[in-house]
Amino acid sequence: MIQKNTKPKLIVILGPTATGKTKLAVALAYKFNGEIISADSRQVYKYLNIGAGKDLKEYKNIKYNLINIINPDKTFTLAEYKKLALKKINDIIKKNKIPFLVGGTGLYISSIIDNYDIPKIKPNKEVRSKLSKLSKSSKIKLLKKTDPECLKFLDLKNTRRVDRALEVCLNGQKFSDLRKKGKLLFDILQIGLALPREKINKNIDSRVDYMIKSGLVDETKKIIKKFSKNSAALETIGYKEILDFLDNKVETQNFVKTQNFASLQDTIKLIKIHTHQFAKRQMTWFKRDKNINWIKNKSQAEKLIRKFLD
Repeated sequence: MIQKNTKPKLIVILGPTATGKTKLAVALAYKFNGEIISADSRQVYKYLNIGAGKDLKEYKNIKYNLINIINPDKTFTLAEYKKLALKKINDIIKKNKIPFLVGGTGLYISSIIDNYDIPKIKPNKEVRSKLSKLSKSSKIKLLKKTDPECLKFLDLKNTRRVDRALEVCLNGQKFSDLRKKGKLLFDILQIGLALPREKINKNIDSRVDYMIKSGLVDETKKIIKKFSKNSAALETIGYKEILDFLDNKVETQNFVKTQNFASLQDTIKLIKIHTHQFAKRQMTWFKRDKNINWIKNKSQAEKLIRKFLD
Protein backbone atom coordinates (compact mmCIF):
# COMPACT_ATOMS: atom_id res chain seq x y z
CA MET A 1 0.00 0.00 0.00
CA ILE A 2 1.33 3.44 -1.00
CA GLN A 3 1.25 5.94 1.84
CA LYS A 4 0.14 9.48 1.07
CA ASN A 5 2.32 12.45 1.94
CA THR A 6 0.90 13.77 5.21
CA LYS A 7 2.92 16.98 5.25
CA PRO A 8 0.99 20.27 4.82
CA LYS A 9 0.68 21.37 1.21
CA LEU A 10 2.45 24.40 -0.20
CA ILE A 11 2.13 25.73 -3.75
CA VAL A 12 4.99 27.78 -5.19
CA ILE A 13 4.53 30.11 -8.16
CA LEU A 14 7.90 31.30 -9.44
CA GLY A 15 9.70 32.63 -12.48
CA PRO A 16 11.78 35.56 -13.69
CA THR A 17 10.58 39.14 -13.49
CA ALA A 18 7.89 40.41 -15.90
CA THR A 19 6.30 37.03 -16.58
CA GLY A 20 2.98 37.79 -14.90
CA LYS A 21 3.47 35.76 -11.70
CA THR A 22 1.40 38.06 -9.51
CA LYS A 23 -1.63 38.14 -11.78
CA LEU A 24 -1.54 34.35 -12.18
CA ALA A 25 -1.01 33.71 -8.46
CA VAL A 26 -3.86 35.98 -7.41
CA ALA A 27 -6.24 34.21 -9.80
CA LEU A 28 -5.12 30.77 -8.60
CA ALA A 29 -5.27 31.69 -4.92
CA TYR A 30 -8.80 33.03 -5.43
CA LYS A 31 -9.89 29.85 -7.21
CA PHE A 32 -8.32 27.42 -4.72
CA ASN A 33 -9.06 29.24 -1.45
CA GLY A 34 -5.53 30.41 -0.83
CA GLU A 35 -3.43 33.24 0.51
CA ILE A 36 -0.15 34.51 -0.91
CA ILE A 37 3.21 34.87 0.79
CA SER A 38 5.54 37.11 -1.20
CA ALA A 39 9.00 35.78 -2.07
CA ASP A 40 10.29 39.08 -3.42
CA SER A 41 13.31 40.71 -1.78
CA ARG A 42 12.19 44.21 -2.80
CA GLN A 43 8.51 44.08 -2.02
CA VAL A 44 9.26 43.55 1.67
CA TYR A 45 10.25 47.22 1.80
CA LYS A 46 7.82 50.03 2.48
CA TYR A 47 7.74 53.00 0.08
CA LEU A 48 9.27 50.96 -2.79
CA ASN A 49 6.07 50.80 -4.78
CA ILE A 50 6.70 51.83 -8.37
CA GLY A 51 10.21 50.41 -8.69
CA ALA A 52 9.33 47.16 -6.92
CA GLY A 53 6.36 46.58 -9.19
CA LYS A 54 3.73 46.42 -6.46
CA ASP A 55 0.52 46.31 -8.43
CA LEU A 56 -1.75 46.80 -5.44
CA LYS A 57 -4.85 46.53 -7.63
CA GLU A 58 -4.02 42.87 -8.21
CA TYR A 59 -4.07 42.19 -4.45
CA LYS A 60 -7.52 43.54 -3.60
CA ASN A 61 -9.34 40.17 -3.48
CA ILE A 62 -6.56 38.08 -1.94
CA LYS A 63 -4.52 38.39 1.24
CA TYR A 64 -0.93 39.11 0.15
CA ASN A 65 1.58 38.65 2.98
CA LEU A 66 5.15 39.93 3.53
CA ILE A 67 4.96 43.11 1.50
CA ASN A 68 5.58 46.55 3.04
CA ILE A 69 6.94 45.19 6.33
CA ILE A 70 10.22 47.09 6.86
CA ASN A 71 11.66 50.54 6.19
CA PRO A 72 14.10 51.02 3.28
CA ASP A 73 17.03 51.85 5.56
CA LYS A 74 16.82 48.57 7.47
CA THR A 75 18.82 45.44 6.68
CA PHE A 76 16.61 42.40 6.13
CA THR A 77 18.34 39.02 6.26
CA LEU A 78 17.44 35.68 4.72
CA ALA A 79 17.04 34.22 8.21
CA GLU A 80 14.48 36.92 9.05
CA TYR A 81 12.59 36.24 5.85
CA LYS A 82 12.49 32.50 6.46
CA LYS A 83 11.20 32.96 10.02
CA LEU A 84 8.39 35.31 8.94
CA ALA A 85 7.47 33.28 5.87
CA LEU A 86 7.18 30.01 7.80
CA LYS A 87 4.96 31.70 10.38
CA LYS A 88 2.66 33.06 7.67
CA ILE A 89 2.53 29.71 5.87
CA ASN A 90 1.58 27.88 9.04
CA ASP A 91 -1.00 30.55 9.95
CA ILE A 92 -2.65 30.07 6.55
CA ILE A 93 -2.66 26.28 6.94
CA LYS A 94 -4.33 26.61 10.36
CA LYS A 95 -7.15 28.53 8.64
CA ASN A 96 -7.65 25.54 6.31
CA LYS A 97 -6.50 27.60 3.36
CA ILE A 98 -3.78 26.87 0.80
CA PRO A 99 -0.53 28.85 1.09
CA PHE A 100 0.91 30.14 -2.19
CA LEU A 101 4.58 31.17 -2.06
CA VAL A 102 5.00 33.61 -4.95
CA GLY A 103 8.00 35.48 -6.32
CA GLY A 104 11.27 35.52 -8.16
CA THR A 105 13.86 35.70 -5.37
CA GLY A 106 15.47 32.28 -5.61
CA LEU A 107 17.13 32.33 -2.19
CA TYR A 108 13.87 33.20 -0.46
CA ILE A 109 12.05 30.36 -2.19
CA SER A 110 14.85 27.83 -1.62
CA SER A 111 15.10 28.74 2.06
CA ILE A 112 11.52 27.50 2.49
CA ILE A 113 11.45 24.61 0.04
CA ASP A 114 14.76 23.11 1.20
CA ASN A 115 14.48 24.34 4.80
CA TYR A 116 17.94 25.90 4.77
CA ASP A 117 19.90 25.91 8.01
CA ILE A 118 20.82 29.59 7.93
CA PRO A 119 23.69 31.01 10.04
CA LYS A 120 22.19 33.10 12.86
CA ILE A 121 24.36 36.18 12.46
CA LYS A 122 22.92 39.64 13.08
CA PRO A 123 23.86 42.58 10.82
CA ASN A 124 27.07 44.25 12.02
CA LYS A 125 27.25 48.02 11.43
CA GLU A 126 31.02 48.12 11.97
CA VAL A 127 31.63 45.40 9.38
CA ARG A 128 29.19 47.04 6.96
CA SER A 129 31.00 50.36 7.35
CA LYS A 130 34.32 48.75 6.47
CA LEU A 131 32.81 46.94 3.50
CA SER A 132 31.32 50.17 2.15
CA LYS A 133 34.87 51.46 1.64
CA LEU A 134 35.85 48.51 -0.55
CA SER A 135 35.35 48.29 -4.31
CA LYS A 136 33.16 45.57 -5.74
CA SER A 137 36.20 43.74 -7.16
CA SER A 138 37.93 43.86 -3.75
CA LYS A 139 34.84 42.40 -2.09
CA ILE A 140 34.67 39.56 -4.59
CA LYS A 141 38.38 38.79 -4.10
CA LEU A 142 37.84 38.69 -0.35
CA LEU A 143 34.82 36.43 -0.77
CA LYS A 144 36.81 34.12 -3.04
CA LYS A 145 39.43 33.84 -0.32
CA THR A 146 37.03 33.28 2.60
CA ASP A 147 34.23 31.24 0.99
CA PRO A 148 34.87 30.27 -2.66
CA GLU A 149 31.92 27.83 -2.62
CA CYS A 150 29.36 30.63 -2.35
CA LEU A 151 30.59 32.15 -5.63
CA LYS A 152 28.82 29.28 -7.40
CA PHE A 153 25.37 30.55 -6.44
CA LEU A 154 25.67 34.13 -5.17
CA ASP A 155 24.47 36.98 -7.39
CA LEU A 156 27.71 38.98 -7.50
CA LYS A 157 25.95 41.95 -9.07
CA ASN A 158 23.81 42.33 -5.96
CA THR A 159 25.84 44.47 -3.57
CA ARG A 160 23.60 43.70 -0.60
CA ARG A 161 23.99 39.95 -1.12
CA VAL A 162 27.78 40.22 -1.45
CA ASP A 163 28.02 42.38 1.69
CA ARG A 164 25.85 39.96 3.66
CA ALA A 165 27.95 37.00 2.52
CA LEU A 166 31.14 38.75 3.63
CA GLU A 167 29.51 39.78 6.91
CA VAL A 168 28.83 36.12 7.65
CA CYS A 169 32.29 35.01 6.54
CA LEU A 170 34.08 37.67 8.58
CA ASN A 171 32.19 36.42 11.62
CA GLY A 172 33.91 33.05 11.28
CA GLN A 173 31.23 31.12 9.40
CA LYS A 174 30.73 30.33 5.74
CA PHE A 175 27.88 31.89 3.83
CA SER A 176 27.69 28.76 1.70
CA ASP A 177 26.61 26.88 4.84
CA LEU A 178 23.14 28.33 4.40
CA ARG A 179 22.80 25.95 1.48
CA LYS A 180 22.67 23.03 3.88
CA LYS A 181 19.22 21.52 3.57
CA GLY A 182 17.12 20.51 6.53
CA LYS A 183 14.17 18.17 6.91
CA LEU A 184 11.46 19.00 4.35
CA LEU A 185 8.54 20.72 6.02
CA PHE A 186 5.91 20.65 3.29
CA ASP A 187 4.44 18.67 0.43
CA ILE A 188 5.33 21.07 -2.36
CA LEU A 189 4.12 21.79 -5.87
CA GLN A 190 6.40 24.15 -7.80
CA ILE A 191 4.96 25.91 -10.82
CA GLY A 192 7.22 28.00 -13.02
CA LEU A 193 5.84 30.56 -15.43
CA ALA A 194 7.84 30.33 -18.64
CA LEU A 195 7.93 32.87 -21.48
CA PRO A 196 10.33 33.22 -24.43
CA ARG A 197 13.33 35.44 -23.64
CA GLU A 198 12.25 37.96 -26.28
CA LYS A 199 8.79 38.27 -24.70
CA ILE A 200 10.25 38.72 -21.21
CA ASN A 201 12.58 41.47 -22.45
CA LYS A 202 9.70 43.19 -24.23
CA ASN A 203 7.61 43.03 -21.06
CA ILE A 204 10.52 44.42 -19.05
CA ASP A 205 10.96 47.34 -21.43
CA SER A 206 7.28 48.19 -21.26
CA ARG A 207 7.29 47.92 -17.46
CA VAL A 208 10.33 50.20 -17.11
CA ASP A 209 8.70 52.82 -19.37
CA TYR A 210 5.56 52.59 -17.24
CA MET A 211 7.57 52.98 -14.02
CA ILE A 212 9.23 56.13 -15.32
CA LYS A 213 5.89 57.61 -16.42
CA SER A 214 4.38 56.67 -13.06
CA GLY A 215 7.01 58.67 -11.17
CA LEU A 216 9.96 56.43 -10.32
CA VAL A 217 12.30 59.43 -10.15
CA ASP A 218 10.06 61.29 -7.69
CA GLU A 219 9.52 58.13 -5.64
CA THR A 220 13.30 57.71 -5.32
CA LYS A 221 13.68 61.36 -4.27
CA LYS A 222 11.05 60.93 -1.55
CA ILE A 223 12.79 57.83 -0.17
CA ILE A 224 16.13 59.68 -0.11
CA LYS A 225 14.56 62.65 1.67
CA LYS A 226 12.77 60.52 4.27
CA PHE A 227 15.63 58.09 4.85
CA SER A 228 18.97 58.20 3.02
CA LYS A 229 20.42 57.55 -0.41
CA ASN A 230 22.53 54.90 1.31
CA SER A 231 19.41 52.95 2.30
CA ALA A 232 19.83 49.22 1.76
CA ALA A 233 16.65 48.94 -0.30
CA LEU A 234 17.92 51.39 -2.94
CA GLU A 235 20.79 49.06 -3.86
CA THR A 236 18.50 47.39 -6.39
CA ILE A 237 17.89 47.67 -10.11
CA GLY A 238 15.82 50.70 -11.00
CA TYR A 239 16.57 52.69 -7.88
CA LYS A 240 20.36 52.54 -8.06
CA GLU A 241 20.32 53.77 -11.67
CA ILE A 242 18.01 56.63 -10.70
CA LEU A 243 20.37 57.47 -7.82
CA ASP A 244 23.25 57.70 -10.30
CA PHE A 245 21.07 59.87 -12.53
CA LEU A 246 20.34 62.23 -9.65
CA ASP A 247 24.06 62.32 -8.78
CA ASN A 248 25.04 62.95 -12.42
CA LYS A 249 26.90 59.64 -12.52
CA VAL A 250 24.81 57.82 -15.08
CA GLU A 251 26.63 55.77 -17.71
CA THR A 252 26.20 56.34 -21.41
CA GLN A 253 25.29 53.67 -23.93
CA ASN A 254 29.02 53.05 -24.33
CA PHE A 255 29.26 52.55 -20.55
CA VAL A 256 31.57 55.52 -20.06
CA LYS A 257 31.02 57.50 -16.88
CA THR A 258 29.86 61.05 -17.51
CA GLN A 259 30.87 63.71 -15.02
CA ASN A 260 28.79 66.74 -15.90
CA PHE A 261 25.86 65.27 -17.76
CA ALA A 262 23.29 62.68 -16.86
CA SER A 263 20.66 61.66 -19.38
CA LEU A 264 17.35 60.22 -18.20
CA GLN A 265 17.12 58.34 -21.50
CA ASP A 266 20.49 56.69 -20.85
CA THR A 267 19.27 55.85 -17.36
CA ILE A 268 16.14 54.21 -18.72
CA LYS A 269 18.19 52.16 -21.19
CA LEU A 270 20.49 51.01 -18.39
CA ILE A 271 17.58 49.96 -16.18
CA LYS A 272 16.24 47.89 -19.08
CA ILE A 273 19.62 46.28 -19.81
CA HIS A 274 20.26 45.48 -16.14
CA THR A 275 16.77 44.04 -15.73
CA HIS A 276 17.23 41.86 -18.83
CA GLN A 277 20.45 40.54 -17.26
CA PHE A 278 18.70 40.00 -13.93
CA ALA A 279 15.89 37.98 -15.54
CA LYS A 280 18.51 35.81 -17.23
CA ARG A 281 20.22 35.16 -13.88
CA GLN A 282 16.87 34.27 -12.33
CA MET A 283 16.23 31.65 -15.02
CA THR A 284 19.73 30.23 -14.53
CA TRP A 285 18.93 29.79 -10.83
CA PHE A 286 15.52 28.19 -11.39
CA LYS A 287 16.69 25.82 -14.12
CA ARG A 288 18.83 24.01 -11.56
CA ASP A 289 15.68 22.71 -9.87
CA LYS A 290 14.25 19.76 -11.79
CA ASN A 291 11.12 19.71 -9.59
CA ILE A 292 9.68 22.83 -11.19
CA ASN A 293 6.70 22.27 -13.48
CA TRP A 294 7.03 24.86 -16.24
CA ILE A 295 3.78 26.12 -17.71
CA LYS A 296 2.65 28.55 -20.37
CA ASN A 297 -0.84 29.43 -19.22
CA LYS A 298 -3.34 29.46 -16.36
CA SER A 299 -5.20 26.31 -17.42
CA GLN A 300 -2.02 24.24 -17.17
CA ALA A 301 -1.47 25.57 -13.65
CA GLU A 302 -5.04 24.76 -12.62
CA LYS A 303 -4.69 21.20 -13.86
CA LEU A 304 -1.48 20.69 -11.87
CA ILE A 305 -3.02 22.15 -8.71
CA ARG A 306 -6.20 20.05 -8.92
CA LYS A 307 -4.11 16.89 -9.20
CA PHE A 308 -1.85 18.03 -6.35
CA LEU A 309 -4.75 18.81 -3.99
CA ASP A 310 -6.78 15.70 -4.87
